[in-house]
Amino acid sequence: MIDDAHRDQLRAFADVLIPEAHGMPSASQVGVADGQLDRVLAVRPDLTEALLRAIPRLDPADHEGTLERLVRDDAEAHDALLLTIVGGYYIDADVRQRLGYDGQVPTEVRPEIIPNYVEEGLIEPLLARGPVYREVPDGSSLTSGSSITDDLREERAEMATDDHGTARA
Repeated sequence: MIDDAHRDQLRAFADVLIPEAHGMPSASQVGVADGQLDRVLAVRPDLTEALLRAIPRLDPADHEGTLERLVRDDAEAHDALLLTIVGGYYIDADVRQRLGYDGQVPTEVRPEIIPNYVEEGLIEPLLARGPVYREVPDGSSLTSGSSITDDLREERAEMATDDHGTARA
């Protein structure tokens, strides 16, 4: 449970990370330790335990040192802290409005249109590198089934040949 003392500590630290500046509100002004925190933890309750480990270690006077120690000693607590602060900040409607971000908007995907990044070869270094991912907390991996990079490689190979398998210029 995140009590008032924890919220006060989080609020003070969050304002050091996200101060009021350039027409944007501070973290506490949007409620990252209040209603926004509750919203974040409602959809990500798995962050609560790690966040509770991070909060007692917060020192607003030494925010860089605090973050360095957290990432070194408890990376999960570090990530939970930053995700709750930044996530709570950017899901605020006023912040999104000030940034001109309306959220994710659905767009029609037309598979017959080849994106410029494919035609211009901009994706080739990523395909050559192969898949990159983080392990999920329970230790299972995300590699089951066909990956998008495999699909893109196949698509590029198909684009490089004509209907008879002959290489296109």
